[in-house]
Amino acid sequence: MATVLLCDDELMNRKVASKILIKEGFRVLEAQNGKEALDILQNSTVDLILMDLMMPVMDGFEATQLIKSNKELAAIPLIIISALSDKEAVIKGLEMGADEYLTKPFDLMDFRLRIKNAVKIGIYQNMIKGHKELLELEVQEKTKELQDALSEVQNSEKDIISILSKTAEYRDNETSAHTIRVGEMAAVLASKFGWDEDAVELMRLAAPMHDIGKVGIEDKILLKPGKLDEKEFSIMKKHAQIGYAILSQKTTPLLKLAAQIAHTHHEKYDGSGYPQALSTDEIPPSGAIVAVVDVFDALLSNRPYKKGFTLEVALEIIKAGSGNHFHPKVVELFLANLDEILEIQKRFHDV
Repeated sequence: MATVLLCDDELMNRKVASKILIKEGFRVLEAQNGKEALDILQNSTVDLILMDLMMPVMDGFEATQLIKSNKELAAIPLIIISALSDKEAVIKGLEMGADEYLTKPFDLMDFRLRIKNAVKIGIYQNMIKGHKELLELEVQEKTKELQDALSEVQNSEKDIISILSKTAEYRDNETSAHTIRVGEMAAVLASKFGWDEDAVELMRLAAPMHDIGKVGIEDKILLKPGKLDEKEFSIMKKHAQIGYAILSQKTTPLLKLAAQIAHTHHEKYDGSGYPQALSTDEIPPSGAIVAVVDVFDALLSNRPYKKGFTLEVALEIIKAGSGNHFHPKVVELFLANLDEILEIQKRFHDV
């Protein structure tokens, strides 16, 4: 039975989380602040730490830093807990070494999935750490076990990516399949660029994360039924950097590509985009591809601030953007494979 250390100064939060964890088959140890958590870790074996940030005596920031700087404790997966609105605190916690984050109030499905995934990662890391003991066992048997464990982690990572993608999309337009279409269209163009099968699949999974940073943009700007003013647009542009900050904490191939896309899909070929004002081939192919398919799908889609354009108008805008907004090669491939793109539009239509 895996053991979870739950550190939160709010009794009700601990009761809610403990009930879910116990029902899922975990043993739960509770602490009211960072100092109590460190005391427990000195005397108990723990498989996962859930760490609130704002607590008396010792807050979650200090406790996380101490845990991740301790060789004996650093390998324990640590998930920080924070209110959804407090993005700066989340990013600070991740910078101090936290492996993941959960937002309060908890979404039951998201909570269960992330906890199970974190425990699996911890078990996998411990298996690697104890590789000398593994060598004493049958090589073939243990290799299969490692492959199975890694496969489970990768599958869970894909599930989390999907959940996060839909989280961002629901804030923008809760009936839309936009993120799915962007992923499918981006995969088509990546294959036409000559990417191998594995890279194309990574694109399919990573591209839907392009706007995850919108979780950090307040609704009055994100859902404004009209054109944003200069100040509002300046705030909106921050979603590219927020997305990159969220996704770049780990360097798995999937998250690395997703972070790159989130950071660069609003760059423009002529250098007038954001957030880095990259131009021409400074823009990575992943960002250049998603820039085209994201705009194309958005043009056709109904949004709180506009009605969808006709296909003819959308195509004219894409063509007109070649060489200034969009990379000409991407536009060329997009138009050459328009039938496949439109099939995706039809297959994954909005509800």
